[in-house]
Amino acid sequence: MKKLDSHNLAAEFEPATLLDLNPVSGGGLQARVVAALEALMQRLLLETAWARSDSATLSCLRRAAEEAASLAWTTAFPLLVLPELFAEKAAEACVRAQRQQDIRQQSLGLIGPDA
Repeated sequence: MKKLDSHNLAAEFEPATLLDLNPVSGGGLQARVVAALEALMQRLLLETAWARSDSATLSCLRRAAEEAASLAWTTAFPLLVLPELFAEKAAEACVRAQRQQDIRQQSLGLIGPDA
């Protein structure tokens, strides 16, 4: 059997490479996407809020729009995903606002309008 000679070799590595983990690369492009996402969020919010007049529902819708935009931003295609996310979040917000209003009305019936 042949004996292998051990060699002292020093390991050489390339310089560390930093990865851009943001799905949208480039500062200018990213700023335009953020602006477009904000504009789309505002447009969706205005379209949905058009039929609503009470401030509690509008507040819930605004919160839903911001949450949907935050979630959409984590995806590779935020402008594509935002409308559907907002529709889901807005529906949940409207149900929650209606439930809170119903509870408020029931509570006023229990304690009386003068309390």
